[in-house]
Amino acid sequence: MARGGRVRVGGLLLAACRALNLRRIPLAMPSTSASRVIKAPREDIWALLSDIANARRWNSAWSSIEFVSKQTHGPETQFRACTDEGEAFEFLITAWVVPEYIEFTPVRDESERYGITLESQAFRLQPEGEATRVDLMARASTHGIKGWLLGLLFWRGYQKQGLNAALEKLESAFPSEETDGPHEEATPAAD
Repeated sequence: MARGGRVRVGGLLLAACRALNLRRIPLAMPSTSASRVIKAPREDIWALLSDIANARRWNSAWSSIEFVSKQTHGPETQFRACTDEGEAFEFLITAWVVPEYIEFTPVRDESERYGITLESQAFRLQPEGEATRVDLMARASTHGIKGWLLGLLFWRGYQKQGLNAALEKLESAFPSEETDGPHEEATPAAD
């Protein structure tokens, strides 16, 4: 046995001081984002995102919204989003900067613990000419080696699909003024 409770095994120096419970070690905070330029003024996009009662207009997974808190918009608003499959998820608005930034944080029981847990999703709106750049970000926490591996290898790609679907749904709420292609006025042919 080497100094300090270390053991040398086959050229490898191992710490033998105490047992470690790897399930309790938060190893990483994975995050991912998706971005899209939407041809609508920032204020119009903000009005849609901040209208929690009609959130299903930009999140197709939510079939209905029920408010848990007495307030219906602004920071500290708490709501329950229900899906067609009968699942319900509670969220709290934890950041609200009109008309730039809104963040939704899942509300969980203290006993709920997963290998990877969604911590928040947030929209950032930045004017870009007559359009708006919408960044949708998701942040998670991981617990233990299994959670860390899931976060590292799979979560970002899986979550990014959901972010892109939400941005697509959000964009569809603002009809584009563009035409299907160039249209020219017909002129009679000259003989």
